[in-house]
Amino acid sequence: MVIAFTGDPFLAREELLREAQLRGLTRFTEPTPEALAEALSPGLFGEAGAMMDLREVGEGEWKAIKPLLEQVAEGVTVLLLDPKPTSSRAAFYRTRERRDFPTPKGKDLVRHLENRAKRLGLRLPAGIVQYLASLEGDLEALERELEKLALLTPPLTLEKVERVVALRPPVTGFDLVRAVLEGDAQKVFRHLKRLKEEGEEPLRLLGAFAWQFALLARAWMLLKENPRPTEGDLARLEAHPYAAKRAMELARSLSGNALKASLEALIAGERRAKEGKDPWLALERAVHTLLNTLPRG
Repeated sequence: MVIAFTGDPFLAREELLREAQLRGLTRFTEPTPEALAEALSPGLFGEAGAMMDLREVGEGEWKAIKPLLEQVAEGVTVLLLDPKPTSSRAAFYRTRERRDFPTPKGKDLVRHLENRAKRLGLRLPAGIVQYLASLEGDLEALERELEKLALLTPPLTLEKVERVVALRPPVTGFDLVRAVLEGDAQKVFRHLKRLKEEGEEPLRLLGAFAWQFALLARAWMLLKENPRPTEGDLARLEAHPYAAKRAMELARSLSGNALKASLEALIAGERRAKEGKDPWLALERAVHTLLNTLPRG
């Protein structure tokens, strides 16, 4: 039985190792015909089987081991770590078991980080999780950062996390949101230009705006209920205390019409982007509306 693990390198490797433990496989086999043939032969100290990492395997090496893989007996397990298979290997997997683990994006990435944090005994405020999800790091790098945060003395604050996290892209979606909230048009369009040059996805940036303005909307409605919110009220916003207080400050200076216009601009921008219109133009239009709607400072 040949099982290929594809998709995100971190998730694929983690799942392969979990499967290997269940099947009694303890070490990777060199991706050579000789090593594979030896692993597939029953030995004195265990049943036949192998697990191989194909990430650095070229087409020539693949052609050398493929005949052996085609002849693997039903009762023998071979686990293949192959996050991004070549077309020939992908064709081979069509008639074998393939387990694919896509890299989580957007809300799925946030949920992934929340779950990984819980495994480490971390209770992270929503603002910190959103901040981590905005960083340009792969899942393994984010996992190392979570392990680092688990060593810090609680409570964790966004400021404390920002000081220790090593993943600091020059410009992020949240930098852009912050510049819009500050009303700094020059900085906003400088950020937009740079993010576009770096290949950032406009829908991802619209998602960052959506999160921030959903927070502003909750803060505005909370102020309608209680113009003098308590700490308990702030906790209802499900955001980092600093982010919650900042949202309250902005919400106080926003009229209902201004907030409605901002939310409508973001909804329209996302709709245009998803309908196949120019997504960057849709984002720029939304940003222009926000700059002319929000208070300065």
